Amino acid sequence: MALTFFKTPKNKQYNYKPVYYDQKKEEREKRLKAVSEDDPEAYSEALRDRLDLRWKRNAGARSRKASNQRLFVILLVMFLLLYLLFIL
Repeated sequence: MALTFFKTPKNKQYNYKPVYYDQKKEEREKRLKAVSEDDPEAYSEALRDRLDLRWKRNAGARSRKASNQRLFVILLVMFLLLYLLFIL
């Protein structure tokens, strides 16, 4: 039995439970709820949300395509300049 003059603090414990947010799942549940209801206003809102989602998805594909084309043009110009510099 050892005598101590200072008490060492114990580790603090937290009751943290992480919350996960799944955006696709939330949107899917919202669409299913709108379809199951007979409210035409809810259905039109769900349709608008679906079109908005599709628009965003297509916009990302278009920007990637434009970026790839720009990269190809830049590389082509660089190779032509190097060719002119070193060959001619």
